[in-house]
Amino acid sequence: MKKYVLEISAGQNNTAGPKAKRDITKILQTNGFNSLKLELPKSRILKLLFAKNLIRKMTKNFCKDDIFVMQYPMYSRIGTNLLLNESNKRKVKTICVIHDVEAIRLYKNNKTKIRQELDSLGRFDCLVVHNDKMKKWLHEHGLNKPMISLGIFDYLTDQLSPEVSKNLNLVFAGNLGKSKFLEKWKANSKLSLFGIQPSDNYAHSIEYKGVKNPDELPSFLDGSFGIVWDGNSLETNNGIYGEYTKFNNPHKVSLYLSCGLPVIVWEKAAVADFIRENNVGLVIKNLNEIDNVLGKVSEEDYQIMKDNALTLSTKVRHGFFTTNAINKAIKEI
Repeated sequence: MKKYVLEISAGQNNTAGPKAKRDITKILQTNGFNSLKLELPKSRILKLLFAKNLIRKMTKNFCKDDIFVMQYPMYSRIGTNLLLNESNKRKVKTICVIHDVEAIRLYKNNKTKIRQELDSLGRFDCLVVHNDKMKKWLHEHGLNKPMISLGIFDYLTDQLSPEVSKNLNLVFAGNLGKSKFLEKWKANSKLSLFGIQPSDNYAHSIEYKGVKNPDELPSFLDGSFGIVWDGNSLETNNGIYGEYTKFNNPHKVSLYLSCGLPVIVWEKAAVADFIRENNVGLVIKNLNEIDNVLGKVSEEDYQIMKDNALTLSTKVRHGFFTTNAINKAIKEI
């Protein structure tokens, strides 16, 4: 039995988008997986003309009961279906590592789109989902396949850890253009920002520190807590991405924990369960209460959260959660 992982990337270099997929490929390579590179033409017409031959050539060495891991979505339905067709034809076992479920994020009111996506996911032998809330949603919408909860994404880095202390600034890293809540920040607590598309309308307590690529970013995140929040409101996570946090594991949680940095998350976010269970941060109702909540954190409580975050940092930096989930998936199939 041979094991394969599909290597494919898309997105901006200075966002975390491609990093999650690259990291999973690297982790699986260190676990004996062969990497298969696929570069499909961007044009839909060219994909239709050449994708079948490219994929047949790429999968020519597949044998019965080999393991093939694909990361979803790969932003080509044509490519996804052709890869699954070749895998099924050769009786290869397929595992899908889910990064995003667009039926939950973008198409939750579009029954046709939901059905199309669930049909695609249903063709895999086993799914690695973010957490139990995502698993429950998929089950409730008719997907009856073995599913393994990842727990949290890994974040590979060999950067030195930043300074982490209760008395330092809060930290937020991400796409600032879609984080409009930052323009309404009223807290006295100081906040350091990293990311693309900053606003010109931040409060004096906010300090913008520029753009760093995802691989170098961890060493710059000196702070007390990393904030995980989405939308344009301080009171709740809202909008498309804010609502999505009820089901997904934001990659920035993994970024912060890779630094040994405790986190602050919304109480209704799916990842809040993980934060509570591992005692690596604070779970809050809204950001208007941030000063009050931080004021109640004792030095002893903070030290416990920091120590727990450091323990998780070692796991996240070395691919523990991916390796664990894939091993469980292989046993399932």
